[in-house]
Amino acid sequence: MMAETLITPNSHADESSDPPAPPSIESLFSRKVDFHPAKKPFSGFSNGGGGFRLETLNPTTISAPRRLGASGQGSGQSGLAGKKPDGSEFLDVGLDPELSFGITFRRIGAGLENLGNTCFLNSVIQCLTYTEPLAAYLQSGKHQNSCRTAGFCALCAIQKHVSRALQLTGRSLAPKDLVSNLRCISRNFRNARQEDAHEYMVNLLESMHKCCLPAGIPSESPSAYEKSLVHKIFGGRLRSQVKCMQCSFCSNKFDPFLDLSLEINKAESLHKALMHFTAKEYLDGGERQYQCQRCKQKVKALKQLSIHKAPYVLAIHLKRFGTYQPGQKIDKKVLFGPTLDLKPFVTAPYDGDLKYTLYGVLVHAGWSTHSGHYYCFVRTSSGMWYSLDDHQGQEGIWREIYREMEGEKNGGATCIMMSPN
Repeated sequence: MMAETLITPNSHADESSDPPAPPSIESLFSRKVDFHPAKKPFSGFSNGGGGFRLETLNPTTISAPRRLGASGQGSGQSGLAGKKPDGSEFLDVGLDPELSFGITFRRIGAGLENLGNTCFLNSVIQCLTYTEPLAAYLQSGKHQNSCRTAGFCALCAIQKHVSRALQLTGRSLAPKDLVSNLRCISRNFRNARQEDAHEYMVNLLESMHKCCLPAGIPSESPSAYEKSLVHKIFGGRLRSQVKCMQCSFCSNKFDPFLDLSLEINKAESLHKALMHFTAKEYLDGGERQYQCQRCKQKVKALKQLSIHKAPYVLAIHLKRFGTYQPGQKIDKKVLFGPTLDLKPFVTAPYDGDLKYTLYGVLVHAGWSTHSGHYYCFVRTSSGMWYSLDDHQGQEGIWREIYREMEGEKNGGATCIMMSPN
């Protein structure tokens, strides 16, 4: 219920090289970013201001999309599209003309004030702010210029917040609009009450999905998933397959997803959790037998859940609050590294690899569902990691930050965010 994980494209980490030796624990975060309340009102977005740079990728031509797999969807391979003005290469996002923007976070943006048990909201918003394809699209102003949503628009609210946060480097701001409209995201939420960060993230993404659709398109229709900005960035598709052991007939069901929720009770690592998630299950007796459409009778069968279409940005929820111990947190370590190869868990054929790089981790500190605190870690475009805890921000060393976010200090990653290499 309360776990999440993130990873993004354009990796700056090299899996084969060891990180530099860490300093002493006392100097874990040797540099500190002190956030102070803004003294000037936000005067609007201007390209190149603050700690980021916005650029249009392929401004005159639209690059070819990723090669299609058997699913008819883009593969996970991204090709180099050219060079940035500073001479460094950028990757063709291979998504959509809507998303033909790149963004570089040179510095960390604003810290967020806690407005009364809003650490769950602050942590989610910070992770989304540093999701590069989302931030680049929001900073382009394309949605705000065409929005037709009556009343509260989650996408407009996030766009305004991201623009302001990236301008206010070294300061703090109060996300009042998002907090005051909490019940517009979900009627189950209450102001000033501690909420589940993963539940908030899922509902926020769903609200953003609905806000970016053209009028008249049902939010759960196939065309909605094709047109939705949110699904273009975070969306993937799961395949549930049942195979008859008698005639080998396969029945397939496909479902969209915005994040993967993984059981960790029996998993010591993210890789093991993914293996359990995609493990084959034998339906071999009693009520577990399968009614085969071809054999017209109950038969033994093999059932397997797998990822059929990989998302562009991969969000993984680690289920630390499960049904095994109601109310109690699974505070065990779950090992994961700065990169992940998703290809072993994907069934559709893809050209190239499906490697992702970590850019954000949402952490819960505490022992149960009823208490605790959320904070997060994010990586900027330069490869520097920051700990963001409400209005406080600290620059850190990867090895020491990783030790904390994997659970060594009564924490525990609940959501991991990753982007393609």
